[in-house]
Amino acid sequence: MNQTKRLYIFTGKGGVGKTTLSLAFCRELEKQNKKYLYTYIQSNKLELKDTALGQSLPADIKNLELNLKDCSKGYIAKKLNSETIANWITKTPFYQSLINMIPGFSYVIYLGQLMELLEEDPELIIVLDSPSSGHTITMLEATKNFNQIFQSGLVFNDTQKMIERLESPDYVKINIICLPTLLAIHEGQELKKELLKLHSFNIQLLANNVLSSYSDSALPEFLLTKIKNEEEALKEEPDIDRIPYSSANTQDQILKDI
Repeated sequence: MNQTKRLYIFTGKGGVGKTTLSLAFCRELEKQNKKYLYTYIQSNKLELKDTALGQSLPADIKNLELNLKDCSKGYIAKKLNSETIANWITKTPFYQSLINMIPGFSYVIYLGQLMELLEEDPELIIVLDSPSSGHTITMLEATKNFNQIFQSGLVFNDTQKMIERLESPDYVKINIICLPTLLAIHEGQELKKELLKLHSFNIQLLANNVLSSYSDSALPEFLLTKIKNEEEALKEEPDIDRIPYSSANTQDQILKDI
């Protein structure tokens, strides 16, 4: 890792190993004495607060759960210089309906929260475990859309600042995780194309749980067939990085293997 970015986004379909790879990356940053923060979105609803994910994270991983209620309250409090007023506003039915009705605005709030943390601490690196492919597209696309819609005022100024940072070559890297199958790799390539339409982001495709390292004649026939199919699929994306399959049965050992 020659030059680290400020924000790393891990995205892809559900169940492809985004959380595991995100956590493994955090461990790598820690080994290099980098200051990091693992972040994840709890729910895209104002009224929800509790989550089970935080309970399953390794105890040594520095993490922050992003929930819409707290992020909204923090944003409004900063703009109005009053936590009391912000708390009152976010509890009103009108505000809750407004947030839930405007597609994408919640993700602009999340992204703004992350960038504020990065601005407050120049040494911090944030690793965002994005819920799914669509969430990442929405977050980046909505930031540009709201910037164009408002043209002036607080939202315009904030989104303009966010866009300038995102488009800085040293700021963000997007890791698209997929499984080593033809369909999954094609989906990853399509996601990459859609993201590049927004900006020439630094994007890397990662094939997770690749079995190639286990290719020997002693394996059962069905696994040899799977490995052959994987190799054919991986030829579709020459620049894809391969994350080997780990046969470990504990989270800690899997993270060490990766």
